[in-house]
Amino acid sequence: MLANTRTLQVEFGHCDPSGIVFNPHYFVWFDFSVHALLGRAGLTLKSMIDEFGIDGIPLVDNQARFKAPSRWGDDIVIESRIAAVHRSAFEIRHLVRNGDTIAVECSETRVWTAFDPEQGRIRAKPLPPRIVALLSGAAPGA
Repeated sequence: MLANTRTLQVEFGHCDPSGIVFNPHYFVWFDFSVHALLGRAGLTLKSMIDEFGIDGIPLVDNQARFKAPSRWGDDIVIESRIAAVHRSAFEIRHLVRNGDTIAVECSETRVWTAFDPEQGRIRAKPLPPRIVALLSGAAPGA
């Protein structure tokens, strides 16, 4: 399955008054990490919108477990990988490491969506075979 790793340094503005990362920042980092993960396969949200006519890949489920704090100045590593690919959705797992410690575990589900004029709203659509292959790591560029 497709995977990506990125490193970032915790900055003062990421922290709450007690000096640890304010939890919502992790979710911003996870969103950026999803796009970096897709970039590993040569995909951008814009390219998917242009090529497949989708409206996006909205987040529909997100669960995080905060196991250890990260503090100002810490270098953390975010490991992101595709955990499962379904008919119209895919699951991503994020692991945040602070040194040898797992600080946060997160799972999220994103859905492949497009506007349905008959329904007058955005609806889940089947993932195209090429996207399935890229997310699964079975295609060149994955």
